[in-house]
Amino acid sequence: MLDEWIRGNKDKDKEGNNSLYSSRGKKYALVIVICLGLLALIWPVTKTESPPPPPKVKSQPAETGKVTQGMASELESILSQIDGAGKVEVSLTLTSEGVKTYATNVRTERRINQESDGRTSKKTTEENQVLDLAAAAGNPLLVEEKIPDILGVLVVADGARNPEVKENLTEATATLLNISAHKVRVLPRKEGS
Repeated sequence: MLDEWIRGNKDKDKEGNNSLYSSRGKKYALVIVICLGLLALIWPVTKTESPPPPPKVKSQPAETGKVTQGMASELESILSQIDGAGKVEVSLTLTSEGVKTYATNVRTERRINQESDGRTSKKTTEENQVLDLAAAAGNPLLVEEKIPDILGVLVVADGARNPEVKENLTEATATLLNISAHKVRVLPRKEGS
């Protein structure tokens, strides 16, 4: 019977069987189509959630003065080891104190409230976005630390009166800080101090 119904054998319809082409079959098909249409109307439509955004980063200037002091003291200890340099003091001028970038977590909270009073229904959606610093072992997670640009360096050394020592100090400072030599000024220390 199914085989005949699929092929649409009209000869059997004349004998009174229920096929799709009979008036009774057409009524069944119409009822099925209407039910499918109603089902499509009331079927809940779900939104596909986009994947959460990657963690954002939050930038903060580095602690004031510590960067300059740290770089100057490290440079002093290295330059004082140059033959003939003697006691060395270094002063750095920076464009800023540098930038530390920390990872952050973005959390999106969505709340849907649906109220109905018999006749009408009201649907409200609240969405909040919360930004937190990402932490590892209780400390903020540092993603990147940019050292500041160096505007100039002043080196005061006991041995800077000697031109060869002065040139060595200039080249060493320029190399260590990865700056051009014209940004480095080497001066001799005042005698008696």
